[in-house]
Amino acid sequence: MTAVLRAASVFLAFAGSIFAQHLDFGFDFGVKGGVPFTEVLEAVGVLPPLTSLKTSSDYLIGPVAELRIPFGFAVEVDGIYRKAQYNLTINNVTTTVNASAWEIPYLGKFRFPIPLLKPFVSAGGAYRTFTNLPNNATPTHNAFVMAGGLELRISKLRLSGEARWLHWNSSSNNVNPLKLVQNQGEVLFGLVF
Repeated sequence: MTAVLRAASVFLAFAGSIFAQHLDFGFDFGVKGGVPFTEVLEAVGVLPPLTSLKTSSDYLIGPVAELRIPFGFAVEVDGIYRKAQYNLTINNVTTTVNASAWEIPYLGKFRFPIPLLKPFVSAGGAYRTFTNLPNNATPTHNAFVMAGGLELRISKLRLSGEARWLHWNSSSNNVNPLKLVQNQGEVLFGLVF
């Protein structure tokens, strides 16, 4: 009888600790940074011969805030600044074209209940506003976002790596020689406290 009571108390203590891990409430802040693996602009339409559009700098960085709720769910909001600069060459004359923007993704997130290294998926929307954009490019502001990644938690510190896909609304005017790319991919690394 005492062996059964011991086994039951060990089981209840173990089950209680697993259940407590899923009751993870909290509000966290941090920073995310990374690189896109797609372009913001593309050259389309009728262009003169010897035209090229090449990236000269492209990176992502910004703050992140996350509200953790029970059972592995969370709500995340980011403020990602995307620095995008291109060299546009037409007939051996090169000019610099900027297309920098603030992206504000708002995501629902789920972390799988795996100890130490937790895989996660997230989905939601995003809004962007350009700090500068070529006059002949029509801006698009809203996107659908999907992401997946891994998170390592060390005490209160959380390190993460993720891949994101954003599908922006199509621009209404397609006659311009420079067009915003509809599908965008990013790799982000995060540090959250």
